[in-house]
Amino acid sequence: MKLIYTLSFLLCSLHLCQAQNIQRRGRLGVRLEPATDSLAATLGLKESRGMIIRQVFPGATYANAGGQEEDILLAINGMPANPGPAFQEAMQGVREGQTTRFTVWRDGEKLELEVTAAPIPLETSSSSEVIYGEVPFKGGYLRTIVNKPNTPGPHPTIYFIPGYTCSSVEGFSPIHPYKKLLDSLSGLGYAIFRVEKPGVGDNIGTGNCLELGFDNELEAYQAAYHAIKQYDFIDMDNIFIWGHSMGGVYAPIIGAKHQPKGVVIYGITHEVWVEYLLKMVRYQNPLLGHDYVETDRDVRTLYALLYEHYYLGKDSKELYKNPDYKKILDRDFAFDGENQILFRHEDFWRELNAHNLSEAWAGINGHVLSLFGEADMEAVNDESQKEIARIVNAGHPGHGTFRLVEGTDHSMIEVGSMEKGARLRSTPEYREYLQEKFNYGIVTMTHEWIQGVMEMTR
Repeated sequence: MKLIYTLSFLLCSLHLCQAQNIQRRGRLGVRLEPATDSLAATLGLKESRGMIIRQVFPGATYANAGGQEEDILLAINGMPANPGPAFQEAMQGVREGQTTRFTVWRDGEKLELEVTAAPIPLETSSSSEVIYGEVPFKGGYLRTIVNKPNTPGPHPTIYFIPGYTCSSVEGFSPIHPYKKLLDSLSGLGYAIFRVEKPGVGDNIGTGNCLELGFDNELEAYQAAYHAIKQYDFIDMDNIFIWGHSMGGVYAPIIGAKHQPKGVVIYGITHEVWVEYLLKMVRYQNPLLGHDYVETDRDVRTLYALLYEHYYLGKDSKELYKNPDYKKILDRDFAFDGENQILFRHEDFWRELNAHNLSEAWAGINGHVLSLFGEADMEAVNDESQKEIARIVNAGHPGHGTFRLVEGTDHSMIEVGSMEKGARLRSTPEYREYLQEKFNYGIVTMTHEWIQGVMEMTR
């Protein structure tokens, strides 16, 4: 009996026993896309709504419910399964062991399917123990995930903060750049700390990511920083923040407050957000095949659009009525016609615009490694990354370091040049690059820099 109890305790501690308040999210197990007007008409639906199921994966919740390919998923537990915030909110209610109801349209009639939700498999790693935890946040709970290396500690720790999309920070596919980055760093002996954004993954009671702002997400990252202290295998004197893309925008704000040993960033800007957006259109659009003269006209139009949106406070839906603005919002900012710009709520970007990132960088007492991918068209050019190092060095000489990562794009993939990366990004060939061309030099640069900082400050 004692042996059984001991084994149960060990298995429990490796997984979810530290997180008594969060229930594991369910795995839907489908590939889907929005139902179009033409498809709805063909299938006899009065209006386009819901999502069409293109593929069903066996063993997951939808397959277990009797779901089929080409079903139109209309609702989950009575909540509309429409694209965008509605679908994300509906999926938050699909939890392990709970009854889940799907309302679907199949063969000209509406059906109700019911099943007990199957959980998303827990993450595993060959180089580390994966520990699931939680952090209280605004009446709900945020899921935390820690990789504890399979070597003796205490371990220097990397708090990893990802890009801006409402995507989970666990269960990355084998070809995902984050998977390769974090597994490699864990294999080198670093503990890796992650937290889900509000409204994403296992989180409960934290709102809908697609409707939340920059400042709310910042609060979540700040709250999670304190949770690092609960792990006795973490070297509290050697915590480093590693921010990619928007994660590198959050990094200096968090760093200035908590003062970690150091901060590493890749693919970001330190500029006022509207300043960056103008530069983005100016430099990216010709790479994507747009005429230079047309681009100049578009930038002039964008000046006016940004002023009205960010400083006069006009909603994007109102601005969308202007045909000149509509062209830019559709083409360059993935506007959904309501309030989603670049797949986040418009308030997210307005709140970001209010932050003084140079002030945040100047407030960091530790060391900073600023990495720029030579083919990173999202970061546009190396000037902002170099400026970050200059800002840090102005207050703390020798603390800021800039490094060029040759031939590497925003996703940390070696593509050769911005021009080639722009051509590749929407092609099937790019998947091969994801599989084979991750730049492990980024791992080496990070490791050597961290070791140097720890040696210097020992």
